[in-house]
Amino acid sequence: MKLSEHLDKGVWTVADKTLLLLYGFGVILVVMDVLPLHEWGAFSLFQSIFLILCVLADSIFLQPMVKFGTEHEAEVRHVLAGGFNLYTVSILAAGFICAALAPELSVIFTSPELGTMLPYLPLLIALSIFRNVGIRYLQIHLRINAIFWVDLTFYGSILIIAVLANALGLFHTATDFMYINMVGAALSSLVAWFFCARAFATMPIFRVPRHEYAKMFNFAKFQAGTSALLTLQQWSDVLIVGFFYTPAEVAIYTGAKTIYRFLDALREGATLLVVPMTSRLYSQKDFGGLSTLIEKLLFGGFAILVPMSFVLAVGAPTIFSILFHGQYDASAVVFQIMILAGFTLPLSLIGTNALIGMGKVKGLFLATLVAVATFFITSYIFVPRMAARGEALAVFISYTVLALLQFFTMRRDLDLSARGILGRARDARRFVAERRKGDTTNVS
Repeated sequence: MKLSEHLDKGVWTVADKTLLLLYGFGVILVVMDVLPLHEWGAFSLFQSIFLILCVLADSIFLQPMVKFGTEHEAEVRHVLAGGFNLYTVSILAAGFICAALAPELSVIFTSPELGTMLPYLPLLIALSIFRNVGIRYLQIHLRINAIFWVDLTFYGSILIIAVLANALGLFHTATDFMYINMVGAALSSLVAWFFCARAFATMPIFRVPRHEYAKMFNFAKFQAGTSALLTLQQWSDVLIVGFFYTPAEVAIYTGAKTIYRFLDALREGATLLVVPMTSRLYSQKDFGGLSTLIEKLLFGGFAILVPMSFVLAVGAPTIFSILFHGQYDASAVVFQIMILAGFTLPLSLIGTNALIGMGKVKGLFLATLVAVATFFITSYIFVPRMAARGEALAVFISYTVLALLQFFTMRRDLDLSARGILGRARDARRFVAERRKGDTTNVS
């Protein structure tokens, strides 16, 4: 199998991940600039609950669907139907529970706006089901270009409608933005149905063999546990801030997190690069080559992210002042604390995907469990005393713990060391020197 045969898929993948970055900038310029702090904070709470439900259901039911759907002998129709059934029932049930608890949750988070939005959560979930399942089905067949169009419909329609609604004077509250998200979810689900029409129309929803469900549950044990823990760590931080403070303080925190999430693009890139290479080398028992590869990747990650994090930390006040026109100046300090995680992020980025590629999902699960426990403990200690800054500190500490534990987990099988990572700097300088010498020789 030649790499050149998949270059088009790589281009479409980069284009799809770029949409998330552009959408983030659009939210900053269009949405956060319009909504008052307490309204944006209320929507952030609602969005966090929605995303926690979606990501948990995806990791438990749709990711196993992708694995078994891509196997050579898999019966894709049964796998698709099984994943669709489990995902739909579980996420709708969770959505209705949250909707029923809307009055209590609005009191807990001191947000009447949240109480207004939560009854609509099952409808937003229902409108998103074919989009989310469709994307995973398209992933089974590596139809990355189709996934791009589904995502473009979602992100693009939300931003376009938000701009038009603001121009017409119809966009003022968090509930307005929730309605816009519903339209985006419905449109993207229609596009997903267009690309997956035959599969959706013919899947045997009521005739899925029991062993298909059993395979999905068995596969999901450790991987789903790890994904669930990471989901709670990534999205419950907003809810924790909202539990102790008002939606306005939540907005200050999410103002910083919105910028920080641009690093998620690096996580996606690391997944594309690291998992297949480490999987191949580990299966070939080339532990020396795998150690060298990981040390080079870690050196490259540190060489890029450490200077970037330093520059962003120093320039945060100016960046936030320009982007948010003074409304989120308090978010700059929160971001400065959060971006400190960039100094250890390469260990986490490479470690997570390397351990998946090596098949060390149990070790990854245990490392994640300790890190998430650290996150909740430090949140409980710091948030009541430092508000949004305390949550940023908890994020930094927990990601550092995760990075170190993953590094030591990899060292059980590989000869990794700080000296080896630093030694790659000499290799890089030698490579550059040889290239320059070669260029000089060619010119002569």
